Amino acid sequence: MMASRETGHDVAEHQPGSHGFGPDILVTGSLPDAATGDVVSRMAASEPVTLAESLMSEEGWSPLNFDETGPNPPYLRIGGKLSMTLTEYEPCFSSYSRDRILFRSKVSMAEHLRKYDQMMIDPLAFEECFGPGEGTDATFPFGAWLTIRKVGFSGIELWDKGRGDVVLPLEALSIASAIWLRHAETPRWMLT
Repeated sequence: MMASRETGHDVAEHQPGSHGFGPDILVTGSLPDAATGDVVSRMAASEPVTLAESLMSEEGWSPLNFDETGPNPPYLRIGGKLSMTLTEYEPCFSSYSRDRILFRSKVSMAEHLRKYDQMMIDPLAFEECFGPGEGTDATFPFGAWLTIRKVGFSGIELWDKGRGDVVLPLEALSIASAIWLRHAETPRWMLT
C-alpha cells in the first residue's frame, strides 16, 4: 500500500466491541476518470470488522476454529504455511483446533489482509500478549486506522499519519477480537 494515502489515517470513529457482521465487507463500484472519461473500477469503503469476523466471512471459518478461553475471545494461532512448491514459508492465521485430524486450517496473512487496506489495534491486544501497561500510546498508535504496507515474520509493517512507519508484532494478532480491519474508500485523486 502507498504511504501517501493520508485520508484514512484519522483517529477511529468506531469503538471496538460495538460492531456486528455487516453485509458490505467488500463492495466494488466505478467512477469516470477525470482526465479521460473512462470508467475506472474502485473498491468502496467497507464497515470495520474484527479479524475473527473477517476470517469467518471471507475464509469460511466457524466459531470452532477459535479458542474462547480467556478474557477477550475469540483467539487464533499465529503460524507458518509452507507453499505447494516447498520453497516459500509465509506467516499465516491458524485454526486454534485441529480440524482435519492432524492438520489445522491455515490462511495466508498476506492474502487475507490484501482484502483490506487499514487496520486498527485495540490496546487489549498488547495488554494480553505483552503484559499490563503495554497498551499505551507510548508503545503503539492504538485507536487510529493504520495503512497495511507489508506482512512478514518480523511483523506487519503499518503506516501511521502521526508516527510514520510502525511494526505490529504478529503475536498481537492472536487476539482476533482486538484487531479491526476495513477497506477505506479510494480517494478520487488516486483514480486519475
